Amino acid sequence: MRKIACFLALAAGFATAAGTPLSLKQALSEGLKGNLDIQRSELGSEGIDAQISAAFRSYLPQLTANGTATRLFFNDPTSIMLTNPAWIMAPESNVSPVLMIEGPKINWGVTGDIKLTQFLYVPQALTGISMAKKGKEIDALGKQELKEGIIYGITMQYWAIVYMEENLDVMQKSKDNLSKTREIIAAMVEQGIVKKSDLNTMDINLASLETQIDNLKVQIQTQKDALLQIMGRTPGEGIELTDRLGTDFRNTVDISGDPLQSSITLRRMEQQVKLQEMQIDLTRQEIYPNVVAFASYGTQSGGEKFGDVKDNFADNGTVGISLTVPIFDGMSNSAKRSNARIQKRQLEIDMEKQKLALQATYESAKATLFNAKNLVERNKENVKLSEENYLMKELEYKEQVAPITDLLTADNNMQTARSNLVNALYTEKTAELALEQVLGVLRQRAGE
Repeated sequence: MRKIACFLALAAGFATAAGTPLSLKQALSEGLKGNLDIQRSELGSEGIDAQISAAFRSYLPQLTANGTATRLFFNDPTSIMLTNPAWIMAPESNVSPVLMIEGPKINWGVTGDIKLTQFLYVPQALTGISMAKKGKEIDALGKQELKEGIIYGITMQYWAIVYMEENLDVMQKSKDNLSKTREIIAAMVEQGIVKKSDLNTMDINLASLETQIDNLKVQIQTQKDALLQIMGRTPGEGIELTDRLGTDFRNTVDISGDPLQSSITLRRMEQQVKLQEMQIDLTRQEIYPNVVAFASYGTQSGGEKFGDVKDNFADNGTVGISLTVPIFDGMSNSAKRSNARIQKRQLEIDMEKQKLALQATYESAKATLFNAKNLVERNKENVKLSEENYLMKELEYKEQVAPITDLLTADNNMQTARSNLVNALYTEKTAELALEQVLGVLRQRAGE
């Protein structure tokens, strides 16, 4: 029983050291949920919805209320002009026809009103609602573009780590071969068959190779931490990437698509041009007449003392239509429209540049993929030849037909051939990824 417990504990220790298995599909699925940039973009979408709601509600009836209370100082009584009754009775007399009397002294004043307004014809408000909706479309495309970028970043980072790990395997295999050969050389030195300098030469090469292996392990862990960060996980967690460069059985990328029809970036830029056209219309509409209906009810009162105010209220109400017609604004509106047209043209130029970049990326990725596939087959043959050559040189060295340098050269050639094969497989993967991105099918990797 104790032996079983020890075995299980040992197995658990190896599992912990190896890290949690992580496939590319799992990394993409987790990354699209945990990436902080995607979470931030969701909040941006809520902000766009709030802007649309605010733009729409601005066209609904608006109700406002106002109230003021004032205290006047150094206020002289108001003189009221009346027709003199004595003059009416005897207009031919010398009595003044006008009688001036002193009115009540007003030290306190109170006013209050409530006003209802409704836009009848305000083009800017309607255009503002349309612009807000267009902004939501652009935001949705931007989120898709962000997700594609996250998918591309995770996939590239994943394959870069796998590329480094497979190069590490190549180095480790070379180290294992040299270590076995070293044991043979050590035995031959004891028997006096070869010189100890051969053993020293082998030890120097092994030490150099071990240093390269240690440095590459550090680089791999650094890149794994970067992958975890993109996924939204804490760097430093142990992970073991399960996919390999030569064992991805996805369907071959269809390279016959049209990048100009499928690019989300291009679609987003097209919508930005349309939004700028709306901005030009909005600027033009600033010189259009605005018609607003309104209704108001108010009351006011005054008195010498604050207590007198409650007895002197007078009500008033109004209903009407307000027409505002801009006549001259110093040509500022014309300058705004010119600037808006320039910005639209800049967006159109950026879109044309993006089209050229997409075409260039597409053609380059196709050529790279075609060349990489040829390199993969060629390097597979080179690996076989280099392995056969190493075995032959190892045998010749044991028989004292070839010097130690020939054996080390053969090992170096074998390591180089294996590394070239890994490089070709990695180039093939990155070219496939570039094609998937430019053809707009990258999200299929994450099952979206």
